[in-house]
Amino acid sequence: MSHTNLHVKIEKLICQGTGYCVRLEPEIFTMGNDGLGEVLIERPDESYEETLEEAATLCPTRAITY
Repeated sequence: MSHTNLHVKIEKLICQGTGYCVRLEPEIFTMGNDGLGEVLIERPDESYEETLEEAATLCPTRAITY
């Protein structure tokens, strides 16, 4: 069993639905019916940390935390 300190969140109040996160990592992120980003796996393996950092950096509103 993998133990991880990563906990991915998207702040819906500031997400603009650009979809950068989904294009970067579709295993973790998706677009919801409301047109905003959603998290598919809240506690991913540590191997995703670099990609999550990139997604958080590319997010224009900084809605992604991990």
